[in-house]
Amino acid sequence: MSVEVVVGLQRGDEGKGRFVDMFAAEADIIARFNGGNNAGHTVVLPDDRSLALHLVPSGIAHKGKMNIIGNGALVDPIKLVEEIDNIRATGLEVSEKNLKVSSAAHLVFPQYIYDDVIREAGAGGQGTTKSGIAQTYAHKAMRDGARVEMIINDPEGLAELVRQGLVEQRPARVAIGLSPIDETAVAKDYVEQALKIKPLIADTVLYVNQELEKPTPSRVLAEGAQAFLLDIDHGMYPFTTSSSTVSGGVCTGLGIAPSYVSHVTGVAKAVQSHVGGGPFVTEITDPKLLQRLHGDMNTIDAEKGTTTGRVRRLGHLDLPQIRRAQMVNGEKGKQHMALTKLDWVPRYGKQVKICIAYRQDGKLCHIAPDAAYKLEQVKPEYKVLPTWDEDISEVRRFSDLPKNAQRYIEFIESSTGVPISMIGVGPRRDQVIVR
Repeated sequence: MSVEVVVGLQRGDEGKGRFVDMFAAEADIIARFNGGNNAGHTVVLPDDRSLALHLVPSGIAHKGKMNIIGNGALVDPIKLVEEIDNIRATGLEVSEKNLKVSSAAHLVFPQYIYDDVIREAGAGGQGTTKSGIAQTYAHKAMRDGARVEMIINDPEGLAELVRQGLVEQRPARVAIGLSPIDETAVAKDYVEQALKIKPLIADTVLYVNQELEKPTPSRVLAEGAQAFLLDIDHGMYPFTTSSSTVSGGVCTGLGIAPSYVSHVTGVAKAVQSHVGGGPFVTEITDPKLLQRLHGDMNTIDAEKGTTTGRVRRLGHLDLPQIRRAQMVNGEKGKQHMALTKLDWVPRYGKQVKICIAYRQDGKLCHIAPDAAYKLEQVKPEYKVLPTWDEDISEVRRFSDLPKNAQRYIEFIESSTGVPISMIGVGPRRDQVIVR
């Protein structure tokens, strides 16, 4: 059993990238199993430079690792080529030696992105990143989409699919006042960019399974995009993404058997955040507290989207929601939790509130309900804990944390039944307490 899975337990932006980056040092293959370039995370390189990644797995920052964009992911060739160029600009290698793109992953077409723009301009807007993700998954489900394999098999047909789709969409673009485009030129450029990733295209399902079946199996790290509450099946529908963000999505998104999954690490952060619409049970609305929590918006760990740049909504830690995420993501004996931004907790003030249950119609609920409309009907029940004054950014042992910080961690562990094995105390690669 050689597959380690890292998933987000909240609403995204938990800091999964930095733990994937840590685990990647011990893995042979780092694989992305869902989503597209609508997701994003920032990896801090050894020289303290930050590297923003969107579709390429975090293992790209490590030499000698194979990175996989799996069949469950979506590929916008233009954005992927741009991301690869940005990575190479840092001095890192990106080639067929360390990156493979599944031939079965679906392609994001320019018309799908325009579809997103058109929808967001109307009453049906959902606050998306306008990356064409929902439309691509929809066409995948309707079986009239195109897969990465078409770049190899039929580039001329691919160009015609893009051109024809854009021409048919023209009235809708005109209706919302978008500037005219040359559909033929857009299609030509799309295919020209797509051909640049041709050397990276492979049957990644076969590759990963062959690596797992070796006498000494390769160690695979499965990296998820977005997080539990954004899962299409288990999240706060309809305020979700369009793919499976939970550990079960690894099997379909990479084409591996469940028996290979050995361990699941769920990542949460002490200051919960969210970008976009949807219910937020523990959301903070006090402007003074929000200003104190956000602090300097120019730091690496500022609460604004890596992909969108949008300022995130903030809230108190929500244990009922984390319990549900843990329930869906795996057996407790195979789970650990990583908690980020412990260093931010003192920003709450002398005390910090943790949501321990929901109250609905006079009844307490310790596990979050399964739908957005139900979340809108509940009120949080809080436990108040004392914070601390000490700077913990250079602490590397749990026993060296202030007593109140230790009690904070122990309270979360006892309340969820899942051990916290890693604690983030700052944005740098080395600012982690490993227990």
